[in-house]
Amino acid sequence: MMHYKSVLSFFLLVICMAFVACGPSAGELNENGIEKLKNEDFEGALEDFTKAIEKDPELAEAYLHRGYVYGNRGELQEALADFNQAIVIDSAYIEAYYNRGFIYHYFEQYHEAGADFDKVIELNPEDTEAYVIRAMNHARLNDSEGEIADLKTAARLGDPTARNWLEENGISWGDGNEKQHKNEKKSR
Repeated sequence: MMHYKSVLSFFLLVICMAFVACGPSAGELNENGIEKLKNEDFEGALEDFTKAIEKDPELAEAYLHRGYVYGNRGELQEALADFNQAIVIDSAYIEAYYNRGFIYHYFEQYHEAGADFDKVIELNPEDTEAYVIRAMNHARLNDSEGEIADLKTAARLGDPTARNWLEENGISWGDGNEKQHKNEKKSR
């Protein structure tokens, strides 16, 4: 009788494990959550991303997306924690640095925000938006030299907002084509 109970217990354990293994994978749950996020079904998306993380705690993308959901719900500390975890898992995850940098900026933690945008630029030196955002961060730190340098870089990379601001303030942005760009702007 004792042998029968242990065989039955083992059999039930195997069935439970098989049942848990069935169902959507972490990747599928993440994809389902992305679709729900696009449709602004934040509750459903949150549930899918959380399940994806439970199935695969190393899925950085699920943390990033769950962070988006928390951000949309105004739960910024939770969003920050998820962006942090995404970065722990993948230290080159540009989107996680971006979003964490925005939250740090919102919380007026400008040095932390600046470090995140430094990392974004290190990972993608052609990202004009990162230069513009980092310029705004420099402005909050009263670092006009850093602000101007980042706006000049963004302008040279083609950002029209940075170009316009620099031109309106009489600042050359250094590609030698400022007059040509200004003439193109007038002819439009």
